[in-house]
Amino acid sequence: MFLDLGCKSDKEVEKLGVHVGCVVTYPDELMELNGRYYVGRALDNRMGGFMIAEVARLLKENKDKLPFGLYIVNSVQEEVGLNGATMIARKINPQVAIVTDVCHDTQSPMMNKIASGDLSCGKGPVVSYAPAVQNNLLKLIIETAKKNKIDFQRQAASRVTGTDTDAFAYATDGIASALISLPLRYMHTTVESVHKQDVEEVIKLIYHSLKAIKNNHDFRYIK
Repeated sequence: MFLDLGCKSDKEVEKLGVHVGCVVTYPDELMELNGRYYVGRALDNRMGGFMIAEVARLLKENKDKLPFGLYIVNSVQEEVGLNGATMIARKINPQVAIVTDVCHDTQSPMMNKIASGDLSCGKGPVVSYAPAVQNNLLKLIIETAKKNKIDFQRQAASRVTGTDTDAFAYATDGIASALISLPLRYMHTTVESVHKQDVEEVIKLIYHSLKAIKNNHDFRYIK
């Protein structure tokens, strides 16, 4: 059995008063862990829905006038076939899609960094390189992160990302798509955990990336 206290050192564990022999109970509701993490069931995909809603709130409160039409949509259960995203892509037929999902924090026990990459909660959003990711859109997102001093991590995928990015990229005549992921521990359990700072940084990165896109922005490789 592994107990995650959200600590960075043994001194932090001692300060919490936790030691061998402590009695453990399991709360079954959303909670904050050690002031750093949100912990609860189904944060994948609930946290994604929260983050895109926060992007919408920032756009409204800051009175931002984007030079293009913006749709903010949410779908769940991409594991059963990307059906929600496929229908959304066909219905809206957008020119650009910025997708957000979760990815594994590979620092937790029993995770294989060779197979899944070296990714950590607390080190910022994760941008993906994959066949479904349009590189010029990805470049815009990375430049936006650097310009706004948002720390980010990188992940490489082979054939698929396993997210709705795949559905958007190959829909209609092809949609310029990119993926910004939130690192998450213990995926598909009742104690999924995400770092509070990562949540804020994903929101900021999507928000500023939208503001960096121009009207009729041309993402083609060959013009």
